[in-house]
Amino acid sequence: QDGLAFLQDLPAEEGALLDVAPLVGRVLETNYGLTFDVRSVARPENLAYSDLGLGLHTDNPYREPVPGFQALHVVVASNEGGESLFADGFALAEHLRSQAPEDFAILTRTAVPFLYCSKDAELYAERPLIQLSTGGAVTAVHYNSRSIAPLHLPGREAARFYRAYRAFAALMREPRFQLRTRLAAGTLVVFDNQRTLHGRTPFSSARLPRHLRGCYLTRDSVYSETALLRRQLRAGAA
Repeated sequence: QDGLAFLQDLPAEEGALLDVAPLVGRVLETNYGLTFDVRSVARPENLAYSDLGLGLHTDNPYREPVPGFQALHVVVASNEGGESLFADGFALAEHLRSQAPEDFAILTRTAVPFLYCSKDAELYAERPLIQLSTGGAVTAVHYNSRSIAPLHLPGREAARFYRAYRAFAALMREPRFQLRTRLAAGTLVVFDNQRTLHGRTPFSSARLPRHLRGCYLTRDSVYSETALLRRQLRAGAA
């Protein structure tokens, strides 16, 4: 309902994530495998695998379909930085709609190319930064400044798009829209990857190597497990 949930006191062990995640939904295998490890490595091919901070973003907008939900389990927590950041993309989009309706409209109708290239994968997809239902409700937000590719737009359209893009990005940097929290070892956070943006502050892994293990969950499986749980609760109440 809110796009973000926390579960405390899991074992701070690498195998704990795959013990718990199937209770929520079906784990989606990608080119990373069933799980991926977020920790600092030498010569990282992805900014996530460094000590640097990460701005708010959604994951993998270059996939088809985009992963529905993401789970991150803290195996080793950093005591020098590494705070987690979250923001409600729906709230950001609605604020933009009310304050700058023209910018909002541009971001809902412009197809944005997203690209990922590595030695073993090349992934590409196009989708608007803000996605609407047929009734005009915000249904998804896709924002990742590290995987956006150049847009092929006429000059005036490009200027209007990047003005709207900057306005949306600026909102994400306002503390009033951010939840900032330090996740302890053994904490699991699960969030809607098409609604909740996430990021982190910089950290130092020299003395304590921060380590999160993550996975993606398919959207339909999470909704199905939720519907089955509601059915069981109704039967129990009856």
